[in-house]
Amino acid sequence: MNELGLSRRRMLTGAGGVLIGQMIGESSVAGFEWQPTSLREAGFSNDLDARLDKAIADKRVWNLHSVIVVRNGRLVFERYFEGEDTARGSRPIGVVSFKPDSLHDLRSASKSVVGLLYGIALAAGKVPAPEDQLLPSFPEYADLAADPVRSRWTLHHVLSMTMGTEWNEAMPYTNPANSETAMDMAPDRYRYILDRPMIMEPGKRWV
Repeated sequence: MNELGLSRRRMLTGAGGVLIGQMIGESSVAGFEWQPTSLREAGFSNDLDARLDKAIADKRVWNLHSVIVVRNGRLVFERYFEGEDTARGSRPIGVVSFKPDSLHDLRSASKSVVGLLYGIALAAGKVPAPEDQLLPSFPEYADLAADPVRSRWTLHHVLSMTMGTEWNEAMPYTNPANSETAMDMAPDRYRYILDRPMIMEPGKRWV
């Protein structure tokens, strides 16, 4: 791996680690050096708490695990609830009383975190643009880059989940044929993802 590719991965991994470390820390979000501020000072209605309770009672929102609002680096609102949860997205683990330090299976919510980190890195000039080719960032996989279809991959294809590769999670996660389980077990997760069979042209359909 060249230094550019290595630095990109270190940056993304490091940023992700900081966020994850904060999310699973022992203190609440107020402990992340976010000083509290009032709802009114932050531009919110003072009855936000009551309105949230009413929305829950009216079943306009349901199974909330937590609600945290931060504006301009100040903690505005923080509440935790009881709710149904699952492990790996499919195995029910019952009702959990969530707390600031509760571990949580984020599943596809992680896509929003990745998008946020990429946007921060892009603004800082640390990563290629969305329209740039993907595989130059992975020079150790020159054999995959030689594929004329894969060579057309851009970062946009990855971020928008339109790479055109095979991916199947429509089976129990205990099944080793499940793509996510197989990825977890692969000796090289990057290669596993990039080497999935092509089943359609990149950019054609979200999978």
